[in-house]
Amino acid sequence: MCPASRITRAMLTEIRLRLDNLESEFRRIAECEWDAIAVSSYFAPSDLSSPSPGRCSLAASTAKLLETCSRALKIGGLLFVYGAPRYLPAYAELLDKLGGEGWKLAFKYWNAVQLHESDRAQTLHPSHAGILLFHKVARGRNTPFRLGVVRIPHSYCSACGRNVRDWGGKKHLMNPNGSALSDVWTDLPMRPLADNRMPDDVLQRVNALAGGRLLHVVEMGSPVGTTPRGCSTEGQAQWPASTAYRQRKLPIDRIELADCVDFMEGLLPRYAHNAFDLIFADPPYNLEKLYTNYTDAQAEEEYLAWCDRWLRLCSQLLKPGGAMFVLNLPKWALSHARTLDGLLEFRHWIAWQALAEPRGKLLPAHYALLYYTKPGGEPVFNYEDCPDSPDYCLRTDCVKKRKALGDDRKAPLTDVWFDVHRIRHKRDRDYHPCQLPEKLLKRIILLASNPGEVVFDPFCGVGTTAVVARRLGRHFVTTDVDSRYVNIATRKLEGSHPPQGTRRARSLTAHVM
Repeated sequence: MCPASRITRAMLTEIRLRLDNLESEFRRIAECEWDAIAVSSYFAPSDLSSPSPGRCSLAASTAKLLETCSRALKIGGLLFVYGAPRYLPAYAELLDKLGGEGWKLAFKYWNAVQLHESDRAQTLHPSHAGILLFHKVARGRNTPFRLGVVRIPHSYCSACGRNVRDWGGKKHLMNPNGSALSDVWTDLPMRPLADNRMPDDVLQRVNALAGGRLLHVVEMGSPVGTTPRGCSTEGQAQWPASTAYRQRKLPIDRIELADCVDFMEGLLPRYAHNAFDLIFADPPYNLEKLYTNYTDAQAEEEYLAWCDRWLRLCSQLLKPGGAMFVLNLPKWALSHARTLDGLLEFRHWIAWQALAEPRGKLLPAHYALLYYTKPGGEPVFNYEDCPDSPDYCLRTDCVKKRKALGDDRKAPLTDVWFDVHRIRHKRDRDYHPCQLPEKLLKRIILLASNPGEVVFDPFCGVGTTAVVARRLGRHFVTTDVDSRYVNIATRKLEGSHPPQGTRRARSLTAHVM
C-alpha cells in the first residue's frame, strides 16, 4: 500500500525525476498501483523547431523510467507521454516492446496539442507538442478502455454565426454541452513554452481523461547538459552531395500501372538520387478498406515491412534537397518516422485535423503527415499558403460572402492543419474508398516544389496528385496496381490543363510495367 499521507489523499501527484537520485525516484513510482501516469519527457523548446538530422535514441535512464511506469500501472491503466514530435516515435517504439507476464501496452492515440507560440523556423511555425496515450491490457483477455468525458464548448463563426464545425448533416447529434474532445487540441491558449513540463491546463485535461489517481513524472535534464535522449547520425544513410550527379532524362507525366516497389526498383539503377524533387505517399492504412486489387488487412509485421521497402526506395530516388511527405494514421506513422529518421532529415510531424463526426469519447480527427527532406541540397520551401483564421467556418457560402466583404483574416501556417477537410459526400468522390481533397495536395506541392519540378506519388489512386501537379505547372510520375483507378486518373488528367504560359506536356497514356 502507498503511504496515505503522501499519495492517496490527492488525485494528482507529481514527481520531478532527479538524475542524481534515480533509484529513489523509481522506487517512489513503484510504491503504488496507479490508475494513470503522465510522463513529461525531456526536451528543450527549441527541439520543436526543425530540421533535425539523425536517429533519436533513448538513454538507459529513460528506458528504465518507462518500464517502471508501465509496471506501476494497474491493468486497464493509462500511460500518457508528453513531448516533442521529433522524439516521441522513439518513446512509442520502446513502449510497444514493453510487457510482462500477463500484460502489454497497446497504443491508442497521438494527441496533437497546439500550444507553442514561436517564430517560424526554416519551414512551418512549430506549434504542437504530442501526447502519446497507451493502454495497459491483459494478454489474452479483453481489457476495457475507459476515458473520462471532456467536452469543449462549441465555437461559432465570426462571420456567419454558425458553428465553426460543419457536422455534415449530423447537427442533431451535437451535444448542447459542447463537442467531445478530439485527438487534435486546438482550443487551448497559445504560449511560448519555457520548459518540458506539461502545462497545468494540459495536465488538468489529462487528469480529467484519466478519471482516477494520476501520477505526473517530469523527466529533468541534468545540470551538465546531458539529456535522457539524443540524436545520432551514426548508422544514418549517407547521401552524396547534389553536385555529384549527372542530369539524366527521366520519363515524366506518366501514370504507371505497376506495383510501386517493382517500379522504383526498376528506376534505381539509372536514377538513384536524381529522380524526384517531391514525393507524396498516401498508402493503404491496413484498415480492411475495399480496394479491388490490394488486400488492406495484412498482419502488422507484414504491413510495416512492406512500408519500409517503399519508404527506403523513395528515399533513394529523391533528389538531394527534395521533400517527402507521408500520410498515414498515427499508429503507422510512428513506425514510418523511425524508418525515415535513419534516412532523411526530420522537418515536422504535421497533424492534419480532418473533420470528425460528433461521436465517441475522443474523436479520431488526427491524420499524421510526416515531412522530411533529403540532405545534400537546399530544400525548397515556399511559405505562401496562409490559412484563413480558425475563427471562421469553411462553408462555401460563408467563405464567398465574407471575402467579398473584405473579411479575410489569416493565421500562420503551423504544423497543425485545421482548414482542410476530407471529402465527405459521395457526389464529390470518384470510385475510390480513400480519395484525398485537392486542397491538401495543392498546399504540399506549392510548399515544397517549384514549377517544372517532378512530383512522384507511389499510390496514385484516382490521380489527385497528378491532376494538382499538372494544374500547378509541375511534372509528375505516379503508380497504382489497380487498372480501374489508373483509367479514372488518366481520364481526369486528359481533362486537366497546365497553367497558361507553360508548354503542354505530351498526351497522357497509362503505361503498363
